[in-house]
Amino acid sequence: MEHSPLIAACSPAGLYVAALDGELIDCNEALAGLLGYGSREEALAARELTLPCVAGGAGAGPSGASGIEGVLMRRDGSAARVLRTETVTEERGARLVVGAIVDLSASRCTEDRRRDLSEELRQAQKMEAVGRLAGGIAHDYNNLLAIILNYTSLVMEELDEQSPAQKDLAEIQRAAQRAASLTRQLLTVSRRGLAQPVVLDLRDVVRGMEGALRAAMGDAVELAIELGPVGCRVLSDAGQLEQVVTSLAQNARDAMPGGGRLSIEARAVRVGAAGGVHDAHPAIPPGRYARLVVSDTGIGMSDDVRTRAFEPFFTTKPRGKGTGLGLATVYGIVKQWRGHIELASRPGEGTRVEIYLPLAARQASSRRGRAAGAAPRPGAGGTVLVTDDEDAVVALACRILAQHGYTTLTARGPREAVRICEEQRGRVDLLLTDVLMPEMSGRELAERLVKLRPEMKVLLMSGYTGDALDDPRAAAPRAAVLAKPFTAESLLRAVRRALR
Repeated sequence: MEHSPLIAACSPAGLYVAALDGELIDCNEALAGLLGYGSREEALAARELTLPCVAGGAGAGPSGASGIEGVLMRRDGSAARVLRTETVTEERGARLVVGAIVDLSASRCTEDRRRDLSEELRQAQKMEAVGRLAGGIAHDYNNLLAIILNYTSLVMEELDEQSPAQKDLAEIQRAAQRAASLTRQLLTVSRRGLAQPVVLDLRDVVRGMEGALRAAMGDAVELAIELGPVGCRVLSDAGQLEQVVTSLAQNARDAMPGGGRLSIEARAVRVGAAGGVHDAHPAIPPGRYARLVVSDTGIGMSDDVRTRAFEPFFTTKPRGKGTGLGLATVYGIVKQWRGHIELASRPGEGTRVEIYLPLAARQASSRRGRAAGAAPRPGAGGTVLVTDDEDAVVALACRILAQHGYTTLTARGPREAVRICEEQRGRVDLLLTDVLMPEMSGRELAERLVKLRPEMKVLLMSGYTGDALDDPRAAAPRAAVLAKPFTAESLLRAVRRALR
């Protein structure tokens, strides 16, 4: 019997006509697929197939059952949660059941995805708020820290090593270094931290940390490291990747006070393809990734803690034992390099963190190799024009440079720097300028002065990658970047590199 008027072939819902005992008489392709059959014809020919009806009965007259949620068994024995609507009707003297079945698993996946996206948006908004806060304070705060750190070092050098003040100055220096570290963490959380991107193999990063990790874990924690057979080259900052691994390992150790097992895996994977991983997670775009997995057998997290784990300043540790920036910093680093991070945990069942970073096509290079031989040495001469909106920073930089053989010109702001360049008869080898200044940005100043003196190199100083550095023009040739707060060593190293 043909019932094509009753069947909408294009409907996403499974539509059918059945006898009261459940024998299938007609259906559309959607129902056949839902039941696990390859086609409508295959489903209708299957003798074992029956649909237990939810409306009417053997002696029932016309009636209906609307919106009944239940379980439907597929051909392979798996169960699908469905919503069924049926009605009993008569046609040519025969009582038939006409129904529709909607697969709830698909709609629930969509709802879960919607919740995931909402959570990602909420997290991104928090990161942006922290970023605005950090960016607002980083400029002035890093200037002050540079002054404190360097003038403390200068005083310590002038005092006798046995002076009682040495110990006090060392404490001041350590406190300033901790403050600088906290500022860097805040900027990293918000993806405004200065980084040195290179192409490196994630496996090499993990392999190089194995000794330090084993020492940090102690005898009570078993460390298992598994590295994939093929390259995991990513564009990232080696120091930041080490920070990610260290933070996750430390959290795992703290979650296993009585001992346990920490597993770290680094391998290349394909996402979203046949035989790939995470086909059910559309948040990760299809492609090839380097995957870092850090899992432990610790105490795990409750749902409330897990959903807040990446929030800045959220911590379950006792007061004074943590800043609440560890996982937030990890999140910021991963997002900075266009990666994805997932955290799974249940109380008593440990925690598993998966990180996906896009694979890079270029050959790996070594940041450390380029840094070799970068210890400070006396300057070989050269004239440096220094400008900053903080006079104390200008004086400090000039003092350090002069002590190491450089000739310095000082400018209190961009307009004075332009005037000096116009009036200076000799060479100006390098412009050392802050990025954020009230009259004009360091980027704009550099562009203007390089037109006057094409041979002049440029070294920008910045405490964070604010709008002035995010501008694509900031990546102009010859413009290097010195992170604030700088030390004498980092300043001299950056100047030497810029003058090469």
